[in-house]
Amino acid sequence: MQPYNRRTVEILEHFDYNAEKAAAAIRDGKVLLSDEEKLRAKNIRNGTVREVIKQCYDNGIRIITLDDDEYPALLKNIDNPPIVLFCAGNLKNLDGTLSVSAVGTRNPSSYGISVTKHIIAPLVKVGAVIVSGLAVGIDAQAHISCVENGGRTVGVLGCGILVDYPAQNAQLKREIVQNGGAVISELLPFANTFPEYYQYRNRIISGLSLATLVIEAGEKSGALITANHACEQGREVFFVPPHNILSSRFMGVASLGRDGAVPVYSYLDILYTLFNTADLDKFIKRGLT
Repeated sequence: MQPYNRRTVEILEHFDYNAEKAAAAIRDGKVLLSDEEKLRAKNIRNGTVREVIKQCYDNGIRIITLDDDEYPALLKNIDNPPIVLFCAGNLKNLDGTLSVSAVGTRNPSSYGISVTKHIIAPLVKVGAVIVSGLAVGIDAQAHISCVENGGRTVGVLGCGILVDYPAQNAQLKREIVQNGGAVISELLPFANTFPEYYQYRNRIISGLSLATLVIEAGEKSGALITANHACEQGREVFFVPPHNILSSRFMGVASLGRDGAVPVYSYLDILYTLFNTADLDKFIKRGLT
């Protein structure tokens, strides 16, 4: 299943994301479709649509479209926003908050885990929403650190929202929702994961955030794809300096440093970069109370 179709977004954008107006224009011949696009539309069965709606209703999943008030403005303003988000939990009130993506390797060192806890905990205390990919490793630790400190976090899945992948994070998914956060996906609820999807998933992680922090990553880490998306979206990119410049497991963050990303030794480095002095004082006082 293709999770993203640029042509669909272009049509919706033309009609200010009003799906009914777009559908009427297509029906009336005001929007011309290619033969391939007509075939794809023809193959969509009403029964399948009703089945998806029932799955969502039965499992407490909301279907959030581009024209919904709950759809995050930061995400809507990227070049290729998801047409629909399947959401469990609370995605409201993200706009105007400090949202930071924290990503990294699936096989972190003890240093990477310690640094994640060191940075995420105080960010949560100043009111940051932490976004990550609910993968094992750094992603999971970012979510866990947020939940343990009473914070709100958003997990962006690489599969349908009713699929527990990776299986060891099934309980974490539930805890995220129970603690006021959200778990989201642009894939149909029971869609299985596949490798090609993660490049699409990663654009959502960065798109929901003012900034992306890469904590630990090798040269081929998917976290670097998230960082690239953040750059393309005009968002700030941070990195934790490598613990060992001789180890390949840190070479991804080393390359980010060479490319101009901002080094992070403390959560304050993120705040100093993102906010002016007045706003910074407000965040620091919030964290101290």
